[in-house]
Amino acid sequence: MIPSLRVSVWSACNLSCSYCHKEGNPHPGRHLSDEEILQLILAALPAGVLKVKITGGEPLLRPKVIDLLAQIIRRGINVSLTTNGTRLSLWAQELREIKLKKVGVSLDTLHPDRLQRLCGVDAMTSILRGIYAARDVGLPLELNTVLMRGVNEDEWEELIGFAEKMHASLQFIELSPATQSEKFYECHHIGLDPIERVLQERGEVLESVHHPSDRARYRLYGVEVSLCRSTPKDSDGGIRRRGLRLSADGKVYGFDYRQSCLLDLGAAYRAGIRGNDLTQLWVQASSIHQISQN
Repeated sequence: MIPSLRVSVWSACNLSCSYCHKEGNPHPGRHLSDEEILQLILAALPAGVLKVKITGGEPLLRPKVIDLLAQIIRRGINVSLTTNGTRLSLWAQELREIKLKKVGVSLDTLHPDRLQRLCGVDAMTSILRGIYAARDVGLPLELNTVLMRGVNEDEWEELIGFAEKMHASLQFIELSPATQSEKFYECHHIGLDPIERVLQERGEVLESVHHPSDRARYRLYGVEVSLCRSTPKDSDGGIRRRGLRLSADGKVYGFDYRQSCLLDLGAAYRAGIRGNDLTQLWVQASSIHQISQN
């Protein structure tokens, strides 16, 4: 069983965020074609894939990405998209029309100067325009905030208030040690326990979806707030392996961005492997990675 599959459809990004780990595969030799992406995803379904998240780089930079997403969704697959938001206003209506399950938008700060220091671009206006567009067309929306010491840890309550206005859920994400700069991680890493204590004291625990792992969920001020830790744990304290990633050039990785490639499914597909043989490669990758099933 592969609970979650992250599929990078484009390696490039128009931002240069200091903490970005670039999905562990920054410079692919080639990008998969639409047909290759579709067939590799379809081959993963019999291996137990429950949901697919489309990522980048910045996925909305990919040419004709809406057509690709529509092809995947038409197969009855639960598809969400994660984006930096800068191009979301261009495509929000189309994403709603093709019945995208959810769009996740990175929003680390509500202060333009902080954002520019963090990602190297004055992008606040375009990001907020995208978020408003998603809200206005009724696209299910989640805001994703990487919490960082000395950067935005003082904004968490303000961000919850903004999420309420946008009718969005909010996810606080622990800074990953896989960030491109080890120095940045050492300076700015902060755990999520202090925020979780506040959520426990002042909010409502959502018992139906609460696990002793990385995705504890609460409701505060009417907003569903989840916590994503960089080293998720099972109830027995072991590392929880949540799913697999397909890189923009067809390689399979675990969710640990420092991990080496498990299999090259792009090469396998180009070599003529199809059908059940391709599915078995997905099964092999999940077995190597020892994905947690709870």
